[in-house]
Amino acid sequence: MTIHIDNLTQTQVNMLDHMWSLDTEQDYLDWYETLDAGDQHCADVLQRLVILESVEEILGNHAEARAVLQRFRL
Repeated sequence: MTIHIDNLTQTQVNMLDHMWSLDTEQDYLDWYETLDAGDQHCADVLQRLVILESVEEILGNHAEARAVLQRFRL
C-alpha cells in the first residue's frame, strides 16, 4: 500500500519520516513525549492524516465511504 499526502511542508515531511522510522509504539511514545505542545499537535495531525489516507486506500473507489471520510478531513 502506498500512502500519498499532498501539500506538506518540509518540516512535516521530516517529522513523518522520523515517525515512520520508529520501530515500536513505545519508541513513538518516548519520542512524542520529547516534543513541545506545538510539535505534539503536528504529530497528532500527521498521524490522523496517515490513518485517513490508509483507510481511503483500502476503500478504493467507494464513493459513499469517501463522502463520509471527507466530513472528518482536517
